[in-house]
Amino acid sequence: MPTLQWNREIRYWSQGDELAFFSWLQSIGCFTRVEGVGRTLLIQLRSRRLSRTAQRELVAIYKRYGGDLRELAPFLDPI
Repeated sequence: MPTLQWNREIRYWSQGDELAFFSWLQSIGCFTRVEGVGRTLLIQLRSRRLSRTAQRELVAIYKRYGGDLRELAPFLDPI
């Protein structure tokens, strides 16, 4: 299974913010597992091919929480 690695540290401003992050991530529905290893978040994807909706949501969450968008490049359709 393909794995997306979120390598930048995520800063949560409150417990509610952390809960919102993981709730949003889980709502996207294209993952089988999310696991933290040190400062890296490993996100196992069901498939390397993501729906347009999943792509938009991933870009949004990466921008909101300061992720490196280059990590998403292998999973996004070209524009």
